[in-house]
Amino acid sequence: MAALEHLLRQRSFEEISIADLAAEAGLSVGTVYRRFENRDALIPVIFELYAARVSEFAASPSGQLALEPDAGLRTALRQMVSQGWAFLTAEAHLVRAAHLHARLRPDLVGEEWEAFLEMAVESSRALIEHFSGEVSITDRRQAAQIVTYLLNTSLIERALYPQDGPAFALTMSDAEFTAAMADAIYGYLTVPPLQAPA
Repeated sequence: MAALEHLLRQRSFEEISIADLAAEAGLSVGTVYRRFENRDALIPVIFELYAARVSEFAASPSGQLALEPDAGLRTALRQMVSQGWAFLTAEAHLVRAAHLHARLRPDLVGEEWEAFLEMAVESSRALIEHFSGEVSITDRRQAAQIVTYLLNTSLIERALYPQDGPAFALTMSDAEFTAAMADAIYGYLTVPPLQAPA
């Protein structure tokens, strides 16, 4: 696992062969094949590594919101987005491989991926409930899903694919980007819903 992660820091999963992995781990190719049928059998290992990093981050001081008693939702969102960005950029090698293979090979990901997404939604929901006095959206579950979606898609797009797609057009710094994303989510959560015409 350590050898795979080390190689992922240097190149994409698609560029890593079993021979590369064996050489990095100091093993024979045959030894690796006895443990892993083929390269695709390494995909669950990527998710194990990713899950371990998420759990470590969530339990660490850098993964906790440390808000002043009178801090509001906007401040909390800015801190949360900034922390998420720091995690994504530090673990981009794992996130990139996990993100791609969750789409390409969902059969190899397992049910843990859904549990991670649900955990993210519940985390967003807890934040929304904590600042419920500032939130205008009444369907808190839906709001939590949208917040989780916006955070995942926007941060992943810029962190993992900065030269491709819409992220290429962004000319702002990372700090400006994370603040703008937090403010966009804040606006979504706090703008009163439109009333249907009578």
